[in-house]
Amino acid sequence: MTFWEGLWWQIGLDLPGAVGVLLASIVLYLVFTTILQVAGQRLSANPSVLSVAVMALLGALTARAILGNSPTLVGGLIAVATLLVMEYALGSVRFGATRRFALRGPRPTVVMVHGHMLTWQLRHVGLLEVQLLAQLRRAGVRHVADADLVIMEPRGGLTIVRRGETIDRRMVRDVRGIGIVPRSILR
Repeated sequence: MTFWEGLWWQIGLDLPGAVGVLLASIVLYLVFTTILQVAGQRLSANPSVLSVAVMALLGALTARAILGNSPTLVGGLIAVATLLVMEYALGSVRFGATRRFALRGPRPTVVMVHGHMLTWQLRHVGLLEVQLLAQLRRAGVRHVADADLVIMEPRGGLTIVRRGETIDRRMVRDVRGIGIVPRSILR
């Protein structure tokens, strides 16, 4: 084996291997993005050590499975290019579909009104009461009654309207559960 053949064996890839990396990249990208769409809001809201470990493990397994039997430089470049193209293509499709058909992923959700937790909404977003209380403390809320309206955002953050404050109706137009919010909070 010549030097160049040996080098290609270390960093290169044959055609079936390249097609395998391409297909694995597409399929696993779709699977991973589906997992994030389904569980992303809960994982972002209050990630536990276990959920971070599970996501890291999923990422590692996905990366290893994408690269095939023997990871090489060319295989890695094909995987990276495929993932970037998929992200761009699906991002464009999502943006176009959202604009045209008002399709969306997780929506902001009302989880507390006048200091009362809406347990069915908490279940919907996958959040426990103790997790919501911890987030309220981190946001500087010292008394539950001080939170007139709490909205869980799609990325896991909270929007808090404190007692005596109001929020513009246009700001909450797309919020799930806004129909149960008293008019006194909306302006």
